[in-house]
Amino acid sequence: MLRTQRPAAVSNGKASPRIFAEFIHSEQEIRQVQQMRYQVFCAEYKVELPVNMVWNGQPVDVDDLDDHCLHLVVRDAASGDIIGYTRVLTCEQAAKVGHYYSSHEFEINNIIKRPGRFLEIGRTCIHPRHRNGATIAVLWAFLARFMQENDYRYLFGCASVSLDDGGAMLAALMPVIREKFMADEEYRVFPKVPFPGADKHTDLKPSFPPLLKAYTRMGAQICGDACWDPDFNVADLFVLLDVNNVANRYARHFLKEPVAA
Repeated sequence: MLRTQRPAAVSNGKASPRIFAEFIHSEQEIRQVQQMRYQVFCAEYKVELPVNMVWNGQPVDVDDLDDHCLHLVVRDAASGDIIGYTRVLTCEQAAKVGHYYSSHEFEINNIIKRPGRFLEIGRTCIHPRHRNGATIAVLWAFLARFMQENDYRYLFGCASVSLDDGGAMLAALMPVIREKFMADEEYRVFPKVPFPGADKHTDLKPSFPPLLKAYTRMGAQICGDACWDPDFNVADLFVLLDVNNVANRYARHFLKEPVAA
């Protein structure tokens, strides 16, 4: 049985935490976060998502995986408001539904054939007023504890880079990624729709998007070239975190016991 209770120590490090993470289970709260997903993604990517469902008169972002996922939120402790979210698909649930979300964009057999248990996260969004680093840190802390307590070795997902600039930032990031953060060939995934401008020359200074920066600071690696998502006008990078490779400073902070290097 999965241990899904809130770890008592997951907070922003203060005795009386301002924010904390927990799984939610009620239909009402899951619909609320699906509304938040819709609103944040439409504003963030300047797109109109297809309306697959309406709840309380408002559109929600929902797909076939939601009923198979655990829904993880970060709350403001004073108000109870949800300020951050990600969904978690375990390898056991992925086997039941028949696929991971990432498999729509990437050929991921080199990853999922490896020994060990997997988690996929997705639909991650942070309320615009709470994008200060603390929210994503609490989210990571909970996930790291959850992986350790339930014997999951790998976490993976997609991190997006905006293409509003025609791909200039992606082109600036890729040399840095290949030098510092690219996974070995045995972990390589292959985009089903590669972005054609990823290798063009640019003088733009590389700036990692917040989610991608959080991944790499934790010790995650990028497993190949980006996949083009024209619906959101972004390039998605497949990111893999091995819990055994969590950066030491994060292991000490996030885990009950340090993770072996």
